[in-house]
Amino acid sequence: MVVNQAMSASLEKSMRALVLAAFSLGVLTSGATFAQGTGAPAASGDAKAAPVATPAAPVAAPAAKSGGSPLIRPTTNAYNGSSASTNLLPNMNPAGVKPKGPQDPWKIVSVIENNKSYTVDVKYPQFDPIKGSDPSKLNEEIKRYVYAQIDAARAVMPQSMQHIEGPKPLSYIKGNCNVSTYNQYLCSMEVDLSNYAFQSAHPVEALSTFNYRLDYNQQFGLKDVFRPDYKYIPVISKICVATLSQGLDEEGTDWVKRGAAPEEKNFIKFQVTPKALEIVFDPYTIDNGADGYRKVPVVWDRVRANVSTDPPFKKLIAR
Repeated sequence: MVVNQAMSASLEKSMRALVLAAFSLGVLTSGATFAQGTGAPAASGDAKAAPVATPAAPVAAPAAKSGGSPLIRPTTNAYNGSSASTNLLPNMNPAGVKPKGPQDPWKIVSVIENNKSYTVDVKYPQFDPIKGSDPSKLNEEIKRYVYAQIDAARAVMPQSMQHIEGPKPLSYIKGNCNVSTYNQYLCSMEVDLSNYAFQSAHPVEALSTFNYRLDYNQQFGLKDVFRPDYKYIPVISKICVATLSQGLDEEGTDWVKRGAAPEEKNFIKFQVTPKALEIVFDPYTIDNGADGYRKVPVVWDRVRANVSTDPPFKKLIAR
């Protein structure tokens, strides 16, 4: 009885060992098959397992030159900006769509200069005829006027920058012209130039106004805008003082009263616009200069009855 129990226990242990060995062998076999195939376990029963696809051979890389690194094939349509251009291309409006709003009746001319000491970049208009007018004299006068402003700025430019290290030039003259009115009778605009001379404390702005009658082919002054018998200076002075003094203390108001006093020299710079007569004050004339040039509009309704009856001005204020 004891012997039989011992034999049964031994037989049971042997069977367990055989089962464990068979299970381990099956796992190892299926794992190897999984690694070689597509990852799906083999079908059980009599069904045959799907053939394992053979992976394609890798494409051989181009042979390297002797002593160099392997060649790299560029990506299709790669663009690194090396062929970028800022030039305007022809036929930029293939659909023929007209631009919105009327085009300005003038062209812009640029004065560009680069030398070892300073650069120049100034733009000014050259006007087209309007309703039979001839602006050829006007265009000549504008060109002379602008070049005179540029020449005045040249006087403060350094003569040489050869002793300065780093990028050159460091000095410049640049500017634009802003047209406020242009018709067949007159032209009014401002010439806004700024210049910087190397080692100066700051750039210098020089704003001037240009007013021209096409019927007389000459520039006109503020007195020409009004009737000959009209005392325009006290009226303009009063309007400017009242406008500029708003919100100021007593000291600020006194400064304005001096700079906009009823003297002709205080009202040299002005522009004519369709809505108003704009008086321009230089920095430091009416304040401490922190706000730069100041403009005071004198609307036409305040002086309409005393505006000159000459066609250029009569037409300008006509309702």
